[in-house]
Amino acid sequence: MNLTFIHDSVILGHGTVIWQLASICEHTIIGENCVVGTSVWIGKNCRIGDRVRIQTGAFIPNRTVIEDDVFIGPLVVLTDDKHPRAGNHDYEALPPTIRRGASIGAGAVILPGVVVGEHAMVAAGAVVTRDVMNDGLAIGMPAKMRAA
Repeated sequence: MNLTFIHDSVILGHGTVIWQLASICEHTIIGENCVVGTSVWIGKNCRIGDRVRIQTGAFIPNRTVIEDDVFIGPLVVLTDDKHPRAGNHDYEALPPTIRRGASIGAGAVILPGVVVGEHAMVAAGAVVTRDVMNDGLAIGMPAKMRAA
């Protein structure tokens, strides 16, 4: 018994592998040769490029864009709500964008609307509150930006 949920409207590219207990919500597109790990949750209307690796337990909110060749480590949380409240159905979703070739370390948290630039690195456990420049490095809580 696999217990993976992939909505009927999801488009999966050739060679993409989805592991057990993952949930992929409606109208999401995942490119070719990707790996989606165990217990990953991917929201509605996400766009994920080719050769992306999303490790165990990651959370990807609705409308997130993840470009080609991105690595997302285990237990990474991408967020889209600047003012989370129970029962708040009127919030403006601001999903993050992860640009081509970026890597996000284990347990990092990316806050709403943040853009992680091309080939940027986010250290494990970092809490990223603002954009990370192309080829940049984000370290700490809150993350400080450094040149790679």
